[in-house]
Amino acid sequence: MKPNLFFRILAIILLLIYLVLLGVFIFFLITGSEYLMAMLFVIIIYPVILYILVWLKKVFSSD
Repeated sequence: MKPNLFFRILAIILLLIYLVLLGVFIFFLITGSEYLMAMLFVIIIYPVILYILVWLKKVFSSD
C-alpha cells in the first residue's frame, strides 16, 4: 500500500470520528446532558492533539 493512500484513508477515518463526536456534542447540547462540558472539552482537544502529532511527524521525519 502506498504511503499517500494510507494517510488519505487515515485522514478520512479521523474526520469521520470528529464528525461523530461533533454530532454527539450537538445531541448533548439539544438534550441538555450533564456531559456537555466534557464533550466540549473533547471537541476542542481532539484537533489540537492531531495537530501536535502532525507537527511531531514533520519534525522527526527523515525527509
